[in-house]
Amino acid sequence: MGERKVALITGAAGDIGAAAAQAFAAAGLNVVVTDRRGDALDEVAARLNATGADVMAHACDQTDPEAVGQLFDAVRDRFGRLDAAFLNAGYGRYGALIDLPFDQWKKHVEVNLNGGFLMAQGAARLMRDAGRGGAIVMNASTAATHICDMLGAYAASKSGVRMLAKSLASELGVHRIRVNLILPGVIETAMTRSLIDDASVRADALTNTPVGRLGQPEDIARMAVFLCDETASGYITGAEILIDGGQTLHGYPRWFSADYAKPGDDWAPHSGR
Repeated sequence: MGERKVALITGAAGDIGAAAAQAFAAAGLNVVVTDRRGDALDEVAARLNATGADVMAHACDQTDPEAVGQLFDAVRDRFGRLDAAFLNAGYGRYGALIDLPFDQWKKHVEVNLNGGFLMAQGAARLMRDAGRGGAIVMNASTAATHICDMLGAYAASKSGVRMLAKSLASELGVHRIRVNLILPGVIETAMTRSLIDDASVRADALTNTPVGRLGQPEDIARMAVFLCDETASGYITGAEILIDGGQTLHGYPRWFSADYAKPGDDWAPHSGR
């Protein structure tokens, strides 16, 4: 099995997950990548294998407790240990809460909160059993702490993830497992592209970002690696790290807005106001 450390990345077929997998591999860790999308996951694994990294790909729906259990059994069988976990997988859709179908609300909770719990629990159990401690990083959103109209279901579920991470940080300290939370702002990914590909929305986002640019998946990936590095961040647990270029200093992002002076006004892209 060797003594190289092992990192798990969920949602690895997405932009942030793929960047994180590459960053952990570059840091010298064996990498386990998982996502519900098996074909896309295999492409990520193939790219990593081409660089010489030791990669295990295992498709998994994190809302399925049995599938999650099989994932961690496979990690145990292959490596016998788990040292780091970046729990990145998530789901988000725009929509006013008053009109949101219950199945959409339920999916946000199932993927983000319930799935996050199952993955964190599985990772923590494997770390505890290996007896080497470890680090878990959970990916939430600035929407977990700031109102983001038309993303209420996403925000509520990510707020739950925020408290889950803090609770785990407290409970898992006795096992020398650190747990931290990342709060990304506007990151250029497939999830945000439908909005920021609009020139006016992009301009609005840049206007409200003090560092003068939008976030990239690599910005999140580098922080995940840092927070899982015992030498670099071994005294950090229970923390939440904003990676938003300063957007929340003034309450951004605000993707949509309405004129409250007009009863029944429709929500529209904020840049159009």
